[in-house]
Amino acid sequence: MAVAKTVVRLPLLLLVAVAGACRAPETRPDVVVIVLDAVRADHLSAYGYGRLTTPVIDRLAADGVLYQHAISAGTWTVPGHASLLTGRVPSSHGAYRAPGGMNAATALDPSVETLAERLSAAGYDTAAFLANRAYLDPAFGLARGFRVYETKDLYPAAQLFRRVTHWLGQESKRPVFLFLNVLDAHEPYAAPPPYDRLFPGRLEHVGDVNREYLKTGRLPAPEVLTHCISQYDGELRYMDDQIGRLLGELEQRGRYDGALIVLTADHGELFGEHGVLGHGTLPWDALVRVPLIVKYPHRVRRGTVAQPVSLVDVAPTILAVLGLPPLRETQGAPLWERSGPVLAEELGPDGGGTRALYDDAGHVLFAQGDGDSRQLALYDLGTDPGEEQPLPAEGVGARLDTELSSFLARLPRAPRGPIATRSPKVQERLRALGYVQ
Repeated sequence: MAVAKTVVRLPLLLLVAVAGACRAPETRPDVVVIVLDAVRADHLSAYGYGRLTTPVIDRLAADGVLYQHAISAGTWTVPGHASLLTGRVPSSHGAYRAPGGMNAATALDPSVETLAERLSAAGYDTAAFLANRAYLDPAFGLARGFRVYETKDLYPAAQLFRRVTHWLGQESKRPVFLFLNVLDAHEPYAAPPPYDRLFPGRLEHVGDVNREYLKTGRLPAPEVLTHCISQYDGELRYMDDQIGRLLGELEQRGRYDGALIVLTADHGELFGEHGVLGHGTLPWDALVRVPLIVKYPHRVRRGTVAQPVSLVDVAPTILAVLGLPPLRETQGAPLWERSGPVLAEELGPDGGGTRALYDDAGHVLFAQGDGDSRQLALYDLGTDPGEEQPLPAEGVGARLDTELSSFLARLPRAPRGPIATRSPKVQERLRALGYVQ
């Protein structure tokens, strides 16, 4: 995989001057982070998808930097969002699976510092509007540092952006840190009219495919998978139109050009690859490779970056642009300083599980289990993008295995928080999303 970059960089002294100018309260940039729940990068037209699913996001990418190989640190909502807000991988921040079933999860430990806490202390008005009411409930500890943290009546996306627009116009103070979760591409796949007929493949009278899959473990027929993809793509186009409302509002208020805007996803989605429908499984590339587009203030950086980057780099990037110190014990770095392997994890209740380590040459090493029972598999994404033909683990695999062991040995570990999914309220919300039968 080539690692050429076409990013236009300003001289370092000019960037420092811009950051210094942003420290005055009246000129500091607004920060907007938009998380598209369960959105894989290769279904966005900005990433070369054959269907025009995201024309608004495509224009946002033209104003900023598109990171072609951005990797989420987790495979599902809780660890993915926690990594975004802490700059830590899941085994360091402690919010991942817990005893009590596949849907049980622990909260972020209070000792782990969050981006919202840091920005609140720096004078930002912090607000989160989150459509995923289940796994982003305040019980998971991600509300710390937000003055406003809302999860009610924010689905579908039109309601979410209506509420955000009102908050920006009537309730917010400047500057703002606005953190959004948009749920519409999440299962079940059912695009609203007329988006449900926008792309070919739709079938009539298809039931709840996801619930049936979770119940039986059997993939639906190929034509049903094609239907699911048509609806997923329609949901993306619907979300894209709603995102256009927010960006238009920022432009109308004169707050777009100077804003730092990050658009990404907490994880992707599988449509039959590796025998899976959905997410929250092993960190396959189609599941952890997510969109990442950053519009820097006044477009000081534009272009594309081909080398792998991590979503744990997002919080360090925001703080660096604002001229603020990094979070404590972060594993991320500003995106323009990212070097070395990138890690994704799917952890079990005991902290063990499967890790995927990416290098700059297009290789990914799977390490499953711990200790003497650990199993390794190496893939070359350049020749085997579907990760179907593992290579011998000698050579490149041994090097990556050594790097992974070194990384894990020096990783700071946070205590596990309480099991947030024991709450009856959270259980009911998980049931509404189809996670609990």
